[in-house]
Amino acid sequence: MPLSVRTVLVTGASRGIGLEFVRQLLKLTPPPEVVIAACRNPASAGKLQEIAQTNANVKIIKLDIEKDDDLESAFQETKNAVGDKGLNLLINNAGIFDKNQTGTLSTLTRELMQHHFNVNVSGPLVVTQKFLPLITQAASQDSSKGFSASRAGILMLSSAMGSQERTFTQGHGVGLHYKCSKTALTMAAIMISRELKDSGILVLALHPGWVRTDMGSDQAPVSPEDSVSGLLDVVGKAGEDLNGKLVTFDGEVLPY
Repeated sequence: MPLSVRTVLVTGASRGIGLEFVRQLLKLTPPPEVVIAACRNPASAGKLQEIAQTNANVKIIKLDIEKDDDLESAFQETKNAVGDKGLNLLINNAGIFDKNQTGTLSTLTRELMQHHFNVNVSGPLVVTQKFLPLITQAASQDSSKGFSASRAGILMLSSAMGSQERTFTQGHGVGLHYKCSKTALTMAAIMISRELKDSGILVLALHPGWVRTDMGSDQAPVSPEDSVSGLLDVVGKAGEDLNGKLVTFDGEVLPY
């Protein structure tokens, strides 16, 4: 079943996978009535601004997920934009990976680990916590039974590097700082899915692949277009069987 949502919020929407989410959400049939594109510095988000200029349903808001003041103002702007529709889909895409640090036991620092946990784990969690009333509002307006992102969903952009089993065989150049944070984010998705089960809100941890972005580098084999297209297809088809699971952009359920 193709994804069909009235209102969406994408964090980290100014570039890479987040920007591609905005582009492809607008191509859905029908497109969302409201796409909230959140980023740290809207004034410098040139490509996102171009999209908003030709799409009246795109609203750009300022949101640095490490700043509580930003979170409060972003919530109020989103609430005003979606009105009584609520928020159907929250895409927690914003994240970091410091490629200049090896992240080995001998080289890691407390600051490196804390920064990655602040952005990659605490950030998505507090965003989810803040926007949950709007997501619950959207879920309550759909009388259908079961789980679907078209009704209400929370997506955590995690990684196969957050799978304890996969990390033994993949990503040998990726350090503790990134892998540990993505493992924690995947666990957060599991716990949230259980806590919200009675609300009919679908929660997924998603692996977008190794994608050609500033974070992934130009050596990555997957284009942003193919990654996001696959993710939206997976999300559109996902039901209770995938709730709380870690799923790849091509539909594979990964072990934790």
